[in-house]
Amino acid sequence: MVNLNAHRWTLAAAGVATLAVLYGGFSYWAGVKAEQTLNEQYRLLSTMPAFTVKSHRYERGWFSSTETTELELNKKLFGPYLATLPDNLKPLLSGTLRYTNHIEHGPLPGLSRFNFVPARALVRTEFDMSAATRKTLARFFGDAEPITVTNRLGFGGGGELNVAIPKFDYEETLAGVEMKWQGFDLKVDYGKGFKEYRVDALSPGFMLDAASKGSFTFNGVRYASDVRPGVTGVRLGSSELAIGDIRFAWKEAIPYSIKLNELIYLVSRVRVGEFINPSGELKPSSVELKQLNYQIVTSEQDDFVNTRGKLTFDSFRYDEQKYGPLKLDVSANHLHGPTLVKLDEALSKVPFEKLPPAELRKRYIDTILQNGVPLLENDPKLVVHEFKLGLPSGMSSLTGTLAIKGLKEADLKSPLTFIRRFNVDASVSLPKPALETLVVAQARNLFTVDASAEEQPDMAEIDELARSLLDAQLSEWARQGLLKLDGNQVATTLDFKEGELKINRKPVALPWQADAPDEASAPAAEGTAL
Repeated sequence: MVNLNAHRWTLAAAGVATLAVLYGGFSYWAGVKAEQTLNEQYRLLSTMPAFTVKSHRYERGWFSSTETTELELNKKLFGPYLATLPDNLKPLLSGTLRYTNHIEHGPLPGLSRFNFVPARALVRTEFDMSAATRKTLARFFGDAEPITVTNRLGFGGGGELNVAIPKFDYEETLAGVEMKWQGFDLKVDYGKGFKEYRVDALSPGFMLDAASKGSFTFNGVRYASDVRPGVTGVRLGSSELAIGDIRFAWKEAIPYSIKLNELIYLVSRVRVGEFINPSGELKPSSVELKQLNYQIVTSEQDDFVNTRGKLTFDSFRYDEQKYGPLKLDVSANHLHGPTLVKLDEALSKVPFEKLPPAELRKRYIDTILQNGVPLLENDPKLVVHEFKLGLPSGMSSLTGTLAIKGLKEADLKSPLTFIRRFNVDASVSLPKPALETLVVAQARNLFTVDASAEEQPDMAEIDELARSLLDAQLSEWARQGLLKLDGNQVATTLDFKEGELKINRKPVALPWQADAPDEASAPAAEGTAL
């Protein structure tokens, strides 16, 4: 009996030892695989233009590992904006961001916290903040962690990333400042190699009220996307953005100088040079946007990509001017997928820094001409299924298509042949007062003189002259049958096929056609001469 019990204990001990060895071996293997996955994440992070990597270190152990990364915002992109921040917020964005990933290896990485969900690894991110930064954040979040990030790595190479920012209420009675932040949650389910992923982000709301400066609020912001790779290399799937409402009011003039070229590169990786960087001053005003929804769906058929986007909002108000509702539904079809991928790669390689705007524009144009021609050769088509926008003076609408048919690369050398490859049809209607606003603004620009000049033009006379000229021109076009006038509404259609233009179904000679002799009258003219 004693020998039997001893034998059982021996077998049990051997079993436990075997399990421990197997668990240890599996844990080591899981650590190796986790490092590969996290290195891929780091590679993607290092290619983002928003950040510059100052340092990165990975220390792999048997049952756990640590990864430390130090980042800073790309000052070439964010420098102009950091200078505009309040002094107490500058340290949050102008310094470095250092974080450590604490990685627990599988197969049960949460075992120490009685979490029995199996995984390759569980990653908890800890942000290393200076005492000054933590003190600033503690004013908002109290004892709660300002941000919590966990990343569960699955056995198949994918995983689930969760980010949470807790809500807070903050008030400075003497300064008249009140803030209410309702939190933020982000969930990302990603596949192996991050080639496919699903994103769900929610920010319930935010309110900032600075009694002497103005206020800003938003409610119900949600973003969702489902992305997967296509056969051609183009990312397919859908994305949706919904915003309940946004309100912004300011009581003092706000100077602005926006580096749109840098913002566009930050979002799209397309560099557009220095030629769309507006500056000026925003006068005290208020803005309100209600029920904004955006959706885009991209699909693939053989080598061709189709994408469709919809944008709507209920109303947009700027002071007393109210716009909306808006309905926009557009699609781009039969886009050659391999060319899109090749063009994207080529544009991303165009150098950005230290190039003058003119040279940068030339580089982009040359790159597009060298890599983008197959897009035009494969009969692409742009369709405006619906566009309706309520203006203060009435409703505007547009539907139409723009297609390229049968184009060859050689056609690019002949402008007339190139133009003949386009097929366009459109129907447009808009309020006459909206046209008047555009014409008056253009007239003012033409007649504006230096403010120091002794004689200044009478703007009221210029406005009246512009309106009179517009009335006369619209009446003449209506008499010719080129458009329809129905009260305050102006409507017309456009049709262009095989180089022939029709406006409101009336043939219209283009500049290169107007000078050409009429084919029917040419022989008669020759006979008369004889």
